[in-house]
Order: sequence, then structure tokens, then C-alpha cells
Amino acid sequence: LDAPGYLEAARRAADFVLSRLVRDDGVLLRRYRDQEARYAGTLEDYACFVVGLLALYEADFDPRWLAEAKRWSAQMVERFWVEAGGGFFLRGKDEPPRIVRSKELYDGATPSGNSVAALALLRLGRLTADRPLEELARRALDGFAEQLARSPFAYPQMFIAVDFALGPTQEIVIAGDPAHPETARMVRAVHGRFLPRAVLLLHPEGKPGEAIEALAPFVKTQPPQQGRPTAYVCENFVCH
Repeated sequence: LDAPGYLEAARRAADFVLSRLVRDDGVLLRRYRDQEARYAGTLEDYACFVVGLLALYEADFDPRWLAEAKRWSAQMVERFWVEAGGGFFLRGKDEPPRIVRSKELYDGATPSGNSVAALALLRLGRLTADRPLEELARRALDGFAEQLARSPFAYPQMFIAVDFALGPTQEIVIAGDPAHPETARMVRAVHGRFLPRAVLLLHPEGKPGEAIEALAPFVKTQPPQQGRPTAYVCENFVCH
């Protein structure tokens, strides 16, 4: 929406979480009040934070947010992933055992952690060409397939992940100086469309581009053409 105030609020929110809601041992916490952070985060806290970081990267193209999304997705997989049957537990595997270890799936007033986590891994995997991340998400979807087929209206957020997984998806890379007016126009052209199965990266030239190249190595082969900002519209990393 070209609304700088919203973007600045998002940056401040992300910085707040990273500076105030991370325990010394690297665990994400879920509550902050009166200068005190408490309670280990559940799956939905990790998954929603990753999705927020991905949205923030696609809004301002600061590679730091994409790096943090990779960091917290790895933590999410380590803490919550269930190898048997796929999917994620609601609570961390290192927390005291309860009567059962549940996998939340129902998308009620808020989406379930598994639904958000599946989409987060699919989008992050597509942004960074990380096939193992995408494969984890697909295994989760496969594990829930019977429930999705039986009661589809109960899982709308999960079906957004299914839709992304089925594709076709697009990887859009805009190569050029972020300050160049043509680069900005290209970004607005993408932001102004509803593209639920697309991911967007910005690839500056030279030193500024090294951070995103480290996170998404495939953009190295996508420079500006003839010195002008260039858009690469790709499907399964085959680009036009």
C-alpha cells in the first residue's frame, strides 16, 4: 500500500520480538508484560513469527528478515517436528510430558500451528531454493490428507498451503538498485497483484547483493540486464 508507517511498525514489532522475547538459550517466548518475558512459545508462535518475517522481507527486502526466518524455521523443526506421521506437535519436545502430545490442525478463529507452519516452510523453501524444507511441508500435508479430505471446511488455512504446494508457483526476482525508480515500479507492479503462489526477492548488484546471494544462491545468475533493473519471472526456477 506504500504506507511507510505500517512498514516501520512491522520492523519495530520484529525487533521487539528478537530483542525481548528470546530466552538466553534461544527459545522463543510467548508473553511480555511489565519488563518480563515468560512461557516457552508453542508451534503457532514460531510458525506465525516466521510467516511475519517472510512478509516483512518481501516488503522492505532487508536480508536480515529472511535470515531470521531461516533461523526460526530451523528452531521450529527441531522443537516440534514429529518424524512418525509428519506434522508438528503443539508444544516443544523438551517440555514436561502431558497426558498426550497433540498435533493441532483445526483452523478455527485463528489458524492452527500446523497450517501456518506448512505454508511457512513452503514459502521459505521456495524463496531460498531449500528443497528439504519444502519436502518437510509436503510430508506434513500428506500426513493430514485423510482429515483434509474428510472435513475440508475445517481446514481453510491448511488448504492455502495445499494450494501453494500444488502450484504452479512463481519465483520473481527483481535485479537492480533498490533506489532506482524503475526498480521501485517493478516492485509496485508485483505488490499490486494478488499472487498467492508467488515469492519475491530483490537482488542488488555488487556488495549490497551478497547477503541475499548467501541466503538464496540461485539469484547470483540473475543480474540486471544492460545496466537496467530487470525482472526474472520464474517457475520452478526456470526463468523468463
